[in-house]
Amino acid sequence: MSGPSRTSVPKIWPAAAQSGFHKTFELELDDHLDIQYTTRQLLPLWPTVGAMALIVLFGALFLNFDKWRAGDVVIFAIYVVASVIAGVLLTILLLQPMRRLLRGIYRRRLTKMGVLGKPIEATVDENGISYTVVGQTVSCPWNSLYALEEEAGTFYFWLSKTFAHPWPARIFISDEERRTFRDSVLKWSGRPIASPPVLARLGANGRVNLPD
Repeated sequence: MSGPSRTSVPKIWPAAAQSGFHKTFELELDDHLDIQYTTRQLLPLWPTVGAMALIVLFGALFLNFDKWRAGDVVIFAIYVVASVIAGVLLTILLLQPMRRLLRGIYRRRLTKMGVLGKPIEATVDENGISYTVVGQTVSCPWNSLYALEEEAGTFYFWLSKTFAHPWPARIFISDEERRTFRDSVLKWSGRPIASPPVLARLGANGRVNLPD
């Protein structure tokens, strides 16, 4: 009597679960700023001071032109220089309140749009990336991904030249987990990870004319 065939033996060992990374997190204001602008700082110090100095300079030249025409060159120069110095000092003094005001405006705008403070359930595995937010799921296989970038431990999965799905550095529990994640993404995607990033530092306006 022949023994039981191998195919008749029940499969008692469960198949290994598909490897992948699953995270639930919320995007913060700085996460959006990293993608939409060339810097998180909406009012960088020296560009802001320089712009205000030029505005004050032109204003001072216009308002004190009568002194120049009257031949009071020294008085004219004193007024112009004093105006520029006062404008620069006032700008530096008001810079922090202005920054907080702009961040508050931008935060309220993003909250109203429903893209801030919403839990995101995200998965990255051998098939690609997917995430669910506010009941809507977006999936993108690796061969459809526009680009991969990394900066300071944050990974940017670019679904197009204008839209990225970030995995912020803070969601990894350790440097070891982040390195394992990076190695897995390199293996699954079959493409390099640009670091430092190019697309993320161009800002939204800088990416408009890039090829699709």
